[in-house]
Amino acid sequence: MPHAHPRLAAVLPPSDLPQPIQGGSHAQILQLVLDNMAEGVCVADLDGRIITANPAAEAVFGPLHAVVFDERFGPGFRLDDRVTPCPPALRPMTRAIRGDSIERQSLFIEGAATADGEARRGTWIRLNARPLLEPDGRIVGGVLVFRDITHIKSTEDRMAYLAQFDSLTGLPNRFQFRQRLDRAMAGARAAGRRLAVLFLDFDKFKEINDTLGHELGDELLVAIARRITGSLGPSLFVSRLGGDEFTVIVEDAERRSAVAAVAERVREALAEPFPLAGNVYGLSASIGGVLFPDDSEAIDDLLRKADMAMYHAKEQGRNNVQFYDPAMTAVAAERLAMKTALAQALERGQFFLHYQPLVEAATGRPVGVEALLRWRSEAFGLVSPAKFIPLSEETGLIVRIGRWVLETACRQVRAWQEAGHPPVEIAVNLSPRQLRDPELLDHVRGVLERTGLAPAQLVLEITEGLLIEDMALSRRVLTALKRLGIRLALDDFGTGYSSLSYLNNLPFDILKMDGSFTRSLSDGAGENAGGQAIARAIIALARSLDMILVAEGVETPAQRDWLVRNGCDLLQGYLPGRPVPAEEMAESLQALERLRASASEELGDYVI
Repeated sequence: MPHAHPRLAAVLPPSDLPQPIQGGSHAQILQLVLDNMAEGVCVADLDGRIITANPAAEAVFGPLHAVVFDERFGPGFRLDDRVTPCPPALRPMTRAIRGDSIERQSLFIEGAATADGEARRGTWIRLNARPLLEPDGRIVGGVLVFRDITHIKSTEDRMAYLAQFDSLTGLPNRFQFRQRLDRAMAGARAAGRRLAVLFLDFDKFKEINDTLGHELGDELLVAIARRITGSLGPSLFVSRLGGDEFTVIVEDAERRSAVAAVAERVREALAEPFPLAGNVYGLSASIGGVLFPDDSEAIDDLLRKADMAMYHAKEQGRNNVQFYDPAMTAVAAERLAMKTALAQALERGQFFLHYQPLVEAATGRPVGVEALLRWRSEAFGLVSPAKFIPLSEETGLIVRIGRWVLETACRQVRAWQEAGHPPVEIAVNLSPRQLRDPELLDHVRGVLERTGLAPAQLVLEITEGLLIEDMALSRRVLTALKRLGIRLALDDFGTGYSSLSYLNNLPFDILKMDGSFTRSLSDGAGENAGGQAIARAIIALARSLDMILVAEGVETPAQRDWLVRNGCDLLQGYLPGRPVPAEEMAESLQALERLRASASEELGDYVI
């Protein structure tokens, strides 16, 4: 039997054709094609009645064999039990299929698909219509071809959402923030009013994020967003720019005090610790504020100045609010230049160490020294550690610098011993980033091996604030360090928020009472009963935990004598000895050792 369709025959020989096609008529072949098309196809006559529809079309609209393509049911149409109204999504097509009005070109609509007049939620179609022509060009109906584009529409909707909102917190994103700020500025300009922008950055969030991992860090960001929006309510526009940076637009900013009150509400909302992964994490925000039009009338400039104010808040001790001041521009420029210089300081040999002694309270005998980092920059001269240490933490350089400090300090103690000086312990501060460094343990072990220093001579000092950021990590790392045979000191005790139960469960050997408590032993005019009560409590705590207590910041004989009487173990401060270079430290150690050996009564007012 000859093939019904010559093109099909030219492509496939009879033996290769599917069985239904081999014996099928032209109409059967076309029906087979229609039945297997992914696109929906409907054929309607000039009266708007559907002649045929394939399964893909009825999968979207339901049965279409008795649907009339005219929502008006004009002359010649009668609504009876066999006729279903046209689905609303297809009604724009009715004008194209009614007689000679059909256009000889594709038509296109998008809309929600419906079945039997009822909306089918979540379904979208893309529809094209073309006239159905006889060979002589006469229009006899129309052909509708449509595709389900629900997945495309869903993607477009998602992209439109992401263009405006932060996918993690659901807050408006940077793009929408700029749009809203632009409108708010235009309104304020027209009304002669002020508005303010608050720029929020969360103190030590990066350390928590790096420690816990990004998944839990994201959980924390969601919790932060809820706290902020909950504290401010819907009247204030809150957005997330990215990372841990959030902004608040305050449109009622005629008085700076009102803006400061908004910032204070945020700080109060964050004061309660966040429960996360079985631990509790304290978090605070440094907030910078700018005023429009006082500080600037340009969005980018306002944001830049808000950022400067936020960094100034960090430099002022974190967890506070600072408003932009023109002097901050010069500070920001210096900060950037200092970061650049700091990145080159190690390679250029600009770092050096000073050493400060720790002595027995009762005898004045030197038992150890603490290594203190110093930086002499070509551009900035001798830079205060209070300036460059936070910068090195922020940039991550502290890990490399900390490794250099540890190795240099251990080598120096060994050099003193080899020169015949009495052996002493060396205390080295451990930065927050170093505590999270996965190579920390190997580096400490390697330094001890390379320098030949006995592990018992090394003391690593950790500030109290590190403990609450991740107790599980703190316990794991400190226990591993302890197994090396080194000793651990809790520095600046009393200034943080760590629980006493945490302290009891961590392997510390030494407790260093912060210098503020030493200074509070007297008020300048005489004894300070309150300061003394706190110091006694800390001494008793160390004794109950079988830890050595070091009093920092000892500057006067009166402070020293009180600490000796109340059982403090070791002293550190300007009275026992100022930080000095290695050469002077060696001489001081020898002098103190000779003084101790020759003294037959209580040591007098000694100063190194």
